[in-house]
Amino acid sequence: MNQFSSRAVIESSYTVGAWTVFVLSGNHTSLIPRKTYSKRFTSTTQCYSEQLRTGSVQYRVTKMVSTSSFKRISSSILAYWSACFLIVFVLLTILGLSANLEAHCGRYNNFKKNLARDTLTDDTESYTERVNKDTRLYMEKNEPKPATYSSRINSASAAQSLNICPEIDIPGNDRNLTIIFDEIDFAQVEAAIFKEAVLHARNLTQEVSHSVRAIYQDHEPKRHLLQYYLADELNVGNYWYRPGGRWTPADCIPRWKVSIVIPFRDRLVHLSIFLRHLVPFLMSQYLEFGIFVIEQANDLSFNRAMLMNVGYLESSNFSQWDCLIFHDVDHIPLSYSNYYGCGSMPRHFISGEDVWDYGIRYELLFGGVTGFTENQIVSFNGFPNAYWGWGGEDDDIYKRTTAVGLARTRPAGQMGYYNVISHHHKSAPENENRFCLLDNYEERLHTDGLNNIKYERPSVSLSLLYTNISVDIRRLPWNRERWRHCEENK
Repeated sequence: MNQFSSRAVIESSYTVGAWTVFVLSGNHTSLIPRKTYSKRFTSTTQCYSEQLRTGSVQYRVTKMVSTSSFKRISSSILAYWSACFLIVFVLLTILGLSANLEAHCGRYNNFKKNLARDTLTDDTESYTERVNKDTRLYMEKNEPKPATYSSRINSASAAQSLNICPEIDIPGNDRNLTIIFDEIDFAQVEAAIFKEAVLHARNLTQEVSHSVRAIYQDHEPKRHLLQYYLADELNVGNYWYRPGGRWTPADCIPRWKVSIVIPFRDRLVHLSIFLRHLVPFLMSQYLEFGIFVIEQANDLSFNRAMLMNVGYLESSNFSQWDCLIFHDVDHIPLSYSNYYGCGSMPRHFISGEDVWDYGIRYELLFGGVTGFTENQIVSFNGFPNAYWGWGGEDDDIYKRTTAVGLARTRPAGQMGYYNVISHHHKSAPENENRFCLLDNYEERLHTDGLNNIKYERPSVSLSLLYTNISVDIRRLPWNRERWRHCEENK
């Protein structure tokens, strides 16, 4: 009886174990129809019960169940490994999503950090409509534009442990630049400025440039959208770098945010030499700055002043600047003490050039390197669009500034000396209409400038050292009702 009982227990355990594996495998419904499974289980139980009653235990039922159980076990093993692979796949997917989310979170955190420096706008107006509204606010209602970054640095410094950057007693500002006018390619300039971080900077800039181009192709560019994609930063020495030639001091809070705008066409040799000198020059003054190259993308006569309007409008899409400095690409400052901050605007930064034996041609000269605040630019309706070819636009701009009561400043003596790149220098054809336009500037002051400029959406790309804005500017319709002179010589 004991032998029979132990054998029955063993057989029962085999049977129960096999059925347990079979059921847990989860495949029984697909391998055996529900009715067949029920009948087989019932007949097996009855047969086994009869054998127990007669005392002649056979292995027929056990063999049948054991044979089928191996198939079930094989299926369960396959299901187990499939589940393992599925779990691994899900984990890898989650890790990938986490990395992507981390990148976006980092970019968003940088974006929020930069909000302390930038005032965002979310308007959908066209360029002309937006500027017209600013002009009305300033000139008709005399309402100031939103507070600049400089007026917010006290609250920003209170929230941080950093000090405000120096403005006057800057170490080393009594030195002169070492000017090297030898030709140099952009890769060499980038390597000299970024040093061991150059590869990282190139990868970051390439990634962000693709996003910025897509924004300009698909949407009206908005400042908050561009700032989100431009929030990623890279530490380079004592500066934070953002793609497209934007730099912020890392060790102090900058007093000024300066946009360097370069009207440009066919001067790549000059541009690399210019950036080689100007980027370290601006870094030495602890300024936050961005460099924008405004390229005329056609073969029409060069229109420097119209490109200055484009530079003001387009650089404003990237940030709110305390001032803008419009810089000829062939002018290199000689003294670190020639401060490019925004405290003395409007300003003519040149007190002498080497081509004039370090003098200036006439006292009212206002070309080469000039600076204005945003409010000042709006107050005199920006720059004239009517000057196609060389000459006249800088004198027109000077007259505009004086017409609205602005007093120009200029550095004294050697502080404002510049050298001019003489090689690969081809001047634009002279504007034969410039004297007529200049004599009659008053009739166009309020109707020729920011409030009448129109151009197709530009092509924007980011380089390591600058943001390139390529634009196809065209002659604007002549306002016959207001502009009664110079049309015949246009």
